[in-house]
Amino acid sequence: MNGLLPVLAWPDILVGPALLGGSMVLSFEQLLIDVEVFRMCKRARQGIATDEERWLEEVIRVIGPAGNFLSEKSTVQGVRGGEWRVSQLGAHDTFEGWVAAERPRLLEEARQKVAQILATHQPLPLPAEVERELDRIEKRAREVSGAL
Repeated sequence: MNGLLPVLAWPDILVGPALLGGSMVLSFEQLLIDVEVFRMCKRARQGIATDEERWLEEVIRVIGPAGNFLSEKSTVQGVRGGEWRVSQLGAHDTFEGWVAAERPRLLEEARQKVAQILATHQPLPLPAEVERELDRIEKRAREVSGAL
């Protein structure tokens, strides 16, 4: 988690997502992985809420030290409410479960996701005034270059 310390310092900008080989190679697969890392770092930056309603003193008292909090309703609410950041990439099971499920390696999973995004992505349309300005710029460029 080399990205965690810079994110905790809350810089104005972070550089390098998707870049490999001394920033000479752009990798869409690495971009997806880096986005997940950034999201986890961003969640860590938010810290742990300790307000009265989240402290759960009664649950802690009942479960006790070394108890199992996974079956508690408050744990489910915390996970679903964004208290924990669960990555959209990778296996979220035991190693044995991952092997039994024949899960792809992270890079293979990222490669499949990139292919799916590239095959199905529909960019948002530009506003009409932007389209008109681009048409004007193109027309002017053709006139200047003699392409018309």
